[in-house]
Amino acid sequence: MCGRYVIEGTTELSERFQLRHVPADLFPEPATYNAAPTQILPVIVEDDAGERVVLPMQWGLIPRWRPADGKRSLAPINARAETILEKPMFRGLLRSKRCIIPASGFYEWRKIDGRKQPYYITSDDGGLWGLAGLYDVTHDEGNRAAGSFSIITVGANELVAPLHERMPAILNREHEEEWISRDVTDPLQVERLLHSYPEAEMELYPVGSAVNNTRHNGPELIARVTIAAMPEAESRSLG
Repeated sequence: MCGRYVIEGTTELSERFQLRHVPADLFPEPATYNAAPTQILPVIVEDDAGERVVLPMQWGLIPRWRPADGKRSLAPINARAETILEKPMFRGLLRSKRCIIPASGFYEWRKIDGRKQPYYITSDDGGLWGLAGLYDVTHDEGNRAAGSFSIITVGANELVAPLHERMPAILNREHEEEWISRDVTDPLQVERLLHSYPEAEMELYPVGSAVNNTRHNGPELIARVTIAAMPEAESRSLG
C-alpha cells in the first residue's frame, strides 16, 4: 500500500511535468516530508483545454454518493490496480479522471524486534516520480481542495516485497502523457500502464522513527539511519 510519501521541490514541478504555470502561493511549503491522508497535496491533471495543471487535492477519495446526513463516508487512500475495473467507485474515474501525484519517494514499515521500523524508498537518481492516481471534484466542505484523490497500488517488486506486498503504481515517464490524457477513455488501454516499478531504479534504506508521527515534517525524516541487530541477510536486502 501507500500510506505516507514525500514530495520535495514543488518548485521543480513545472519543468519535470511540463506545467505551463505553477502559482507561487498554491503550496506555501517548498517540500512535504510526511504527506499523509486527509492532507491537501499537489496533484497534476489535464484540463478541458488539454493543458497540464497542478491543483491542491485532499488525499482520500471522497465518493459522490457520500451520505446526505453529513456523516463522513469511506475515503480510500489507495485503489488496487487488479480490481480497479470491478469497483463502482473507481471504474468510471479510470475513464476520465486520472491524475499524476508527484512524489520523491514513499515510506513503508517492517516489524523488527517487536517495533515498527520505517524505511524510505526513493528513485536511484533523485528524480521525481509520477504516481498513478484517480481523482474527483468531491472534497470536504470548508477546505481549499479542488477535489480528492486516491493512489493506485500494484504488487510489490522484489525490493519492496520484504516490507509489504503492495507498492504505489509508479508511471514510466514515457507513459505519463498517455495516462493523464483526457482523449484516452479506454480503461483497458491505460490499465496496462500499471505495473511494479523496476527495483534496479530504486533505493531503499532505514530512517528514524520520527516519521511515525504525522506532525513531524522535515528533511531529517529521510536521513539514513543504522539498524543494530539486524540479520545479515536482511541487512543486504533492505539496506
